[in-house]
Amino acid sequence: MTAAPNAFLLSRFFFPRLTALVRTRLAICASFFIQGTMYATWCSRIPGIKANLHLDDATLGSLLFLLPIGEFLSIVPNGICVTRFGSRRTTLLAGFLYPAILIALGCATSPLQLALLLFFTGAIANLSNTAVNTQAVQLEQRYGRSIIALFHGMWSIGGLFAVSMELLFAQFHLPILLHFGIMATGAMLLLCFSGGALGADQSTHSPKKPRAATGLKAWRFTPAILWLGIACFGCMACEGTVYNWSNLYLRDALRVEPTHQSLAYFVYLCTMVAGRFIIDTLVNRWGIFRILFISGGMITLGFLLTVAASLLLTDNLPVTLCGFALIGCGTSAVVPLCCGLTSRCKEIPSGIAIAEISTIGFMGLLLAPPLVGYLSKCFNLPIAFLVIAIISLPILLAVQRLRAILWKDAAQTP
Repeated sequence: MTAAPNAFLLSRFFFPRLTALVRTRLAICASFFIQGTMYATWCSRIPGIKANLHLDDATLGSLLFLLPIGEFLSIVPNGICVTRFGSRRTTLLAGFLYPAILIALGCATSPLQLALLLFFTGAIANLSNTAVNTQAVQLEQRYGRSIIALFHGMWSIGGLFAVSMELLFAQFHLPILLHFGIMATGAMLLLCFSGGALGADQSTHSPKKPRAATGLKAWRFTPAILWLGIACFGCMACEGTVYNWSNLYLRDALRVEPTHQSLAYFVYLCTMVAGRFIIDTLVNRWGIFRILFISGGMITLGFLLTVAASLLLTDNLPVTLCGFALIGCGTSAVVPLCCGLTSRCKEIPSGIAIAEISTIGFMGLLLAPPLVGYLSKCFNLPIAFLVIAIISLPILLAVQRLRAILWKDAAQTP
């Protein structure tokens, strides 16, 4: 990855005294921050949009499902697009489209309009995710050490920033469209400054490496890609469970007061964000496979701890929160490090490889929350969480298989 020219809009003012490598790193951080901010801004105003369009819970649930459908159906074309046109161009394109679609969501006046916009929001979000992760993987190769978890941490920081802004704007009863417009304008302005510092794409081949296909021929699942996908599947299934069921777990399984029912999600989010800012240091010291294995074990142990606390203890809230803290620590590492490992998959461009593991991993995010609901109805929530703990176990197996497959290609000591 070489430094991109600075002629892009306002990029000559973007930390001009820093080295090109550091500016590229900061520019990628900015793109992850924009992505996290846009997603959380939309989520923070869902109740208001529901009220404005007079939607019932069932209709809203059906409409919200169109966003992940858009993400899932766009995975293949977006992976090919990033590989064919370059991650820099697609990062810039998605960086402007994401805020624009956010403004459009604020303008929706009917359920049909909202449905179409949510589908395209999912597609644009996935394009942004694939492109910025490809930028991150290429820069990590240039650094020669793990730096990718930092970028995912910036995504989480963007989410926290968006929630803080929503709380601020709520004090002034700001309309949804004005709220979205302010956030979108800020995101576009940030990209105007940082976009020119994004990295130029590496060549997809070298004299020592066969030319990588850039179209449908590149879309194939090698053993390494499958195991990376399985690890992402287990991690994202656990993430989806926490996002959708942590509050209900405290309410139904622990009988916690309403004022404290969000504690589990808060603790999870705090440890996940903190973890993403220290994972790179731990990987560079102890190796990526060891950290992945520990992370998978922490996820499983965290779920087992929450189940044991609800079934065996009377004063179970502190232990349960410890369990969610462990889950947050574990999930902070798995997906970023799996994205980083795609650089070691020969003959498959990073954009395609990231899209492939996202295809498998995203199924966990989609399937786990309804599975928990079905199991909870048939049994109870602790039993459902126990099943999710079992689903997380393949992460440990995947790490062992990846160690065997990628060991010889490791650029650093595993």
